[in-house]
Amino acid sequence: MGLSEYFDSRFKFRVHIIQLMLTFLVIILAIVRVSMPEAPPQRAHIMGIAIGIKSILFVLYQVLTEHTQRYEKWASKKTNLILNCVDIPFWAAVMGLLMSANGQYCVGSSCAVSWIMALLALVLLFLCLWAAVVSYFEFRYSGAKTSRDTSYV
Repeated sequence: MGLSEYFDSRFKFRVHIIQLMLTFLVIILAIVRVSMPEAPPQRAHIMGIAIGIKSILFVLYQVLTEHTQRYEKWASKKTNLILNCVDIPFWAAVMGLLMSANGQYCVGSSCAVSWIMALLALVLLFLCLWAAVVSYFEFRYSGAKTSRDTSYV
């Protein structure tokens, strides 16, 4: 199996849709966790909301510039690469802070919500890593090949 089977840019739209759904889920869970009275909200939960909103904006930029003619003039493979690379350490920080917070103080249903958020942050971390690798290959080989062609991998 070559790398082209794992990092095929044809799956990028589907991965972005999955990222959007999981990010919305993280934001909803973070809001639910912050509003729970049994345990005080921690920094990691509030960061989950902020980083989720940032990720939604980044993914929406990529989806809109690649799939609509109205925003096509702002499309840039270099920008996509940078945005996907920036998302990786942010989701790693959310995951690490949530796991650290859960290890120190975890009570009742708020504990379950926090662990679900940590697992979703881990999944989003790997999805952002995949998107960054695909964006790198698209940027690196964008001159002679189309974005649908994955023979360069």
